[in-house]
Amino acid sequence: MQDLDLENVRTRIQQIDRDLISLAAERVELARRVGEIKRQSGQPIVDYGQELRVMARAHDEAVQKGLDPTIAENLLTRLIRAAITVQEADNVRSAAGGVGKRVVLVGGAGRMGRWMNSFLAAQGYDVGVIDPRGSAEEAQRVGQDLADADLVISAAPPSATASLYRSWCAVPPRGVICDLASIKTPLIEPIRALQRAGGRVASLHPMFGPSTVVLRGNDVVVCDTDDEEATLAAEELFRPTTARLIRIPLLHHDRFMADLLSLAHATAIVFALALPDTGPPLQSPTFRTLEALATAVVRESPDVYFEIQADNPHSLSAVERLRAAVEELLSVVRARDRRDFHRLMEEGQRRTAMATAGLEGSTWK
Repeated sequence: MQDLDLENVRTRIQQIDRDLISLAAERVELARRVGEIKRQSGQPIVDYGQELRVMARAHDEAVQKGLDPTIAENLLTRLIRAAITVQEADNVRSAAGGVGKRVVLVGGAGRMGRWMNSFLAAQGYDVGVIDPRGSAEEAQRVGQDLADADLVISAAPPSATASLYRSWCAVPPRGVICDLASIKTPLIEPIRALQRAGGRVASLHPMFGPSTVVLRGNDVVVCDTDDEEATLAAEELFRPTTARLIRIPLLHHDRFMADLLSLAHATAIVFALALPDTGPPLQSPTFRTLEALATAVVRESPDVYFEIQADNPHSLSAVERLRAAVEELLSVVRARDRRDFHRLMEEGQRRTAMATAGLEGSTWK
C-alpha cells in the first residue's frame, strides 16, 4: 500500500511539474505581448515599480500557502529575467537600426566578436568579419568594404586595434570607427591620429562577458572621444537594450578600470595560485564562490588579461594595494591581535559599502 501511495504522489508531482512548465511558458509569452505594448507606447522594458509589486505579491502568497518566501521570490526572479530576455531581444529586432547598413567587425571570430556579430545581426546590420582565424578569402572580401562601411568595430585586443588605427590614418574608413577595448591608454594616441586624418572615432567598453544574455544590470561605458556624432552613433547600438550607458572622459577610463578590472582580476588570479595542489574533500559557500570566480578569470585569454594588467598605467598601484592588504592581514594574524583584526573587518565593511555606491558619486574631472 505504501508503494502504491508513493507512486500516486510521484505521479501528482510529475503533473505539477508539467503544469509549472506550461504556466511558465505562458507567462513568458504574455510578457512578450506586454513588451510589444510597451514598445508601441514608448515605455521602457524595465518597470522597477511593477517588479517590486510582483515580488511583494509572491512573498505574501508564499506566506499564506506556508511556503518559504525565498523559494517564491527566486522563482519569480527567474521568470522576470526570462521575460526581460524575450522583451529585450524583440526590442533589438524591432528597432532595426542596422537595416540597410554595413558593418565590418574586426576580430569577429573571438568570443566577444561573436557576441557582437550576433548582436549587430539582430538589429539588421549586414556584418562582415575580419579575423586572423578567419579565411583569407573572407578577409579580402570584407577588407574591400572597409572604406565604405557605415560602421567599423574592432573587437581585437588593444595593441592590435592601435596598430590598425595607425595603418588606417593614410585612408580613414568613411564610417564611424569604434573599439570595444577594455584598456584605452594604448589607443589614445592612435585615436587622436586617426581623428586628425579625418576619421570619425568612438570608443565603447561593454562591461560584461560574451556569455551574457540579458543586459539589464550591466554597464556599457561610452568614452567621450570629443566626436559627439560618432559617440552618439556608438551609443545607439545599445539604446534598444536594458544596459546602462555611462559616459566618461576617454582619459579617465583606465583609472576606473584599474579597480574594476586590474584589481579584481589580480585578486582572482592570486586566489587561484594560492589553491593547494589537491582540492579539499569538502567545500564551503565562500570557497565555491571564490573558486568559481577564479576559474572563470584564469580561463580567459592570457594575452588580453596581460594587457589589462600591464598596459594600464594605473594597474600597478591597484595591485600594490592588494599586496599591502595581504601583508597587513598576515601581520595581524601573526601577531594574533584580535583588536586589529576587528579593525580590518570594520575597514573592509566601510570600503565595500563605498564600492556598492557605484560610479554615481565619482568625480571624473
